[in-house]
Amino acid sequence: MLNLFQHLKITFFVLLFPFLIKGQSNIDTRLHIKGKTFNSVGKVHKVSIRIVHDDGVVDTILSNNGKYNLHLEFNHKILLEFECLDDQHYIKRIAFNTNIPEEVNKIPFFDLTINLVEKRLWNIKDKDLDILDLPVAYLNYDYQKKIWYDKNAKYSRIINKKIKSYGIY
Repeated sequence: MLNLFQHLKITFFVLLFPFLIKGQSNIDTRLHIKGKTFNSVGKVHKVSIRIVHDDGVVDTILSNNGKYNLHLEFNHKILLEFECLDDQHYIKRIAFNTNIPEEVNKIPFFDLTINLVEKRLWNIKDKDLDILDLPVAYLNYDYQKKIWYDKNAKYSRIINKKIKSYGIY
């Protein structure tokens, strides 16, 4: 009887072990982004977050309570678009490059607070509307220094300076 029990235990372990490893690897092979959406008066509810991958995959999630959690796959260039469903805010975009070397299997989660700008507060000129189509940052992970940085910092400064000229930030 003991032999049968040991045999069943080993069989169960052999059958279950691959699933345990696969489950663990899914956790480690994604960038976890946790965040909130705000405007000038507080949390913004009912925000659509569109996730656009470089390979054409598009996914959309809905944040009803001003908070969100995203899980982005590694080794992609991904654009995030935050759009309030009330059509009273401008869309905000931010880009991520999740490319990492093969030997790196986990990076720390990213805390991302998004400030959406209300259209009533911004008297933007028609000729400048296209500046809102650009991401406010293009974030990359430096796995050696273990930090996130804006790869296009100079370009982002130009965009943000233009945005600030309208008195928003």
